[in-house]
Amino acid sequence: MNVLAQDNSPMKTVKKKKEPRVRSGQSPAIYITTSTGINNNTAILGFSFDVAVSKNISIDGGPGTGTWGDKVFTGIKYYLKPDHRGFAIGTGLTYAPGVRHRWYNVKSIYGYTESAEFNKNPQTNLFFAAYKFWNLGKKYNRLYAELGWSAPLSSGDKFTQLQGYPISDKDANSLNATAQGGPILAVGISFGVN
Repeated sequence: MNVLAQDNSPMKTVKKKKEPRVRSGQSPAIYITTSTGINNNTAILGFSFDVAVSKNISIDGGPGTGTWGDKVFTGIKYYLKPDHRGFAIGTGLTYAPGVRHRWYNVKSIYGYTESAEFNKNPQTNLFFAAYKFWNLGKKYNRLYAELGWSAPLSSGDKFTQLQGYPISDKDANSLNATAQGGPILAVGISFGVN
C-alpha cells in the first residue's frame, strides 16, 4: 500500500530576523591604533597603544614619523560614555627629536635656488583634543576623529642652518610651518585586543 501527499500551496520563504550586534559590557583592555593627520599625535603615520584604566579613562602613547622626523607621544583621555565610545577629551605631550644634517633646495636672500644644510631642532608640545569614536565591525574595533590644538613648549629657533647662503623669509616660514604645533585634525582606526 502506498500513500503520497503533496502540498499545492506556493513555497513560503522564511526570513530570518537579523540579529542585533551585541557587545558585552566589557571593553578590551588594550586598543592598537593607527592614525594620520595634521599635527597628529603620532605625526603623519604612526601607531599607538590605548590602555583602559577605568570605564571612562584610558592612557595612550606611541611612535610615528612625519615632516619633523620621528615623533612620540603620551596622553590621557576621558570618555563621556563608558566602554570607551562616543565623545572623549584628552591631553598629553608630544616630542620630536628633529633631524640633523639634512640638505634642502631653498631660495636664498639673493633670489637663487640653492642647496643648504639644516638641523631641525627638537620640539616638545602640549596638546588638547576632542575625540569622537564610532563602532567599526562586529568586534570592539573603533573609527575615530580628533580635533584639537598643539602648543609648542620648546623655545628658540625651530631649525638651524649649517651651510649655504642665508635663506629667504618665505622659505624660512615654509620650513618653520613643517614643525609640529597648531591645529590638530586627525583620523584613525583602533583594533581592540582582549
